[in-house]
Amino acid sequence: MLGMSFSLFARTSSLVLTFSLLGCSDSASPNSGAGGTTSNGGAQAKGGAVGSGGTSTAGGTTSNGGTTSSGGTSTSTGGAPANGGASSRGGAGGSSNGGSAALGGTQSAGGTSSMSGGAASGGATTGGTTGAGGSVTASGGSSTTMPKGSAAKYHCTAGATYGSPLTGMGSIAQVSAPSSDYFAFIEGPVWIAPLGTVFFSDNASSPSERIFKLVPPATSPMLFLGTSGTNGLAVDNDNKLVGADQRNKRITRLDPMTGQSSGTAISTGSAKPNDVLVRSDGNIYFTDPDSGFYRIPPGGTPGSAMRVTQGSRPNGLVLSLDENTLYVGDVGNRSISQWTIAADGSVSATSTPFVAQTKSDTVDGMCLDCAGNVYASTANGVEIYSPTGSYVGTVMTGESSNCTFGGADRKTMFVTSRAVLKHVTLGVPGLPN
Repeated sequence: MLGMSFSLFARTSSLVLTFSLLGCSDSASPNSGAGGTTSNGGAQAKGGAVGSGGTSTAGGTTSNGGTTSSGGTSTSTGGAPANGGASSRGGAGGSSNGGSAALGGTQSAGGTSSMSGGAASGGATTGGTTGAGGSVTASGGSSTTMPKGSAAKYHCTAGATYGSPLTGMGSIAQVSAPSSDYFAFIEGPVWIAPLGTVFFSDNASSPSERIFKLVPPATSPMLFLGTSGTNGLAVDNDNKLVGADQRNKRITRLDPMTGQSSGTAISTGSAKPNDVLVRSDGNIYFTDPDSGFYRIPPGGTPGSAMRVTQGSRPNGLVLSLDENTLYVGDVGNRSISQWTIAADGSVSATSTPFVAQTKSDTVDGMCLDCAGNVYASTANGVEIYSPTGSYVGTVMTGESSNCTFGGADRKTMFVTSRAVLKHVTLGVPGLPN
């Protein structure tokens, strides 16, 4: 986040706000106890297999969230079952390392995920959905991947079509800092699917930038790391947090369970990382509004960051669905440019305009939905642009610094907005970074 002339950068020492958080999680309960089996992955087929503890009718018996066997009964707040199985708030038996499903969240066709991975063993339902991130085609098929990274191929259903993301949009809710703490200015939200958790940075100047986390349906964030140095955050293919450590001028990796460093930090030289993202092949891209945006190739080592171009004041960045185009927002001229990405992740020498000028001041952090729409955080809210660059509309979240998608169906957009975290349900699922 840049220091600029408007009030977006005002620090707020305390906020007392009311809110109501959506129940959402990307992890379904992995075991249904001694009773009817929901195998370690695939959705139960019609009339699906059951164990000694229960009988499943066509699609399994549900009760506003589904009844599992002796592993437990879901509450009435549960989400829709996926053709046979349903998770519950109390959980059906234990939970994976990714945590139990929140408020009955929808069981994915991709099945159970854990931090250690493992392919789902069951088949997806016809026209199945990618709940926790399992990869399926629009006509069904096997789910073979755990939710990981932020690439569309892991989180979006191939061949699906969508309407306007603003159709059926819910009300905007907000979450303030814990009562005993404060947010100076929050940035860089990212959703870690197996944990059902959104992480975000707080740009406190003293003693250092910090990272907070929120685990829906909890309605209060928790301090995750007290001295992170980070602004933007991303997620890599190992579901590690990748941080733009602006204080120490480096790219870091953190274990999202423990907060411990994972691997060697990559020095960015004189560049001060602002926003960051990771391509599915391991290429890392980050911005420094004062000097340009950069690429670090897979296996990057200290000093391997390569400057692509300076531009005016590059800030937010996001990849297209096929990862062949890099969109870069520029706060200096309120524009979004598009850059061609080669197979090895290298960036073209020149760009073409995507959005000549946004409706409101700044183009800060950005995010993307499964229809390819680009979301740009501005001083007035989050502006939405179609894959061709046409203006779709604005989600009126007020002065916003960044956004990401999460929740069981990935339709919850989380927005860092001044000193509060806002969230709203949209009509199209999106990517977790």
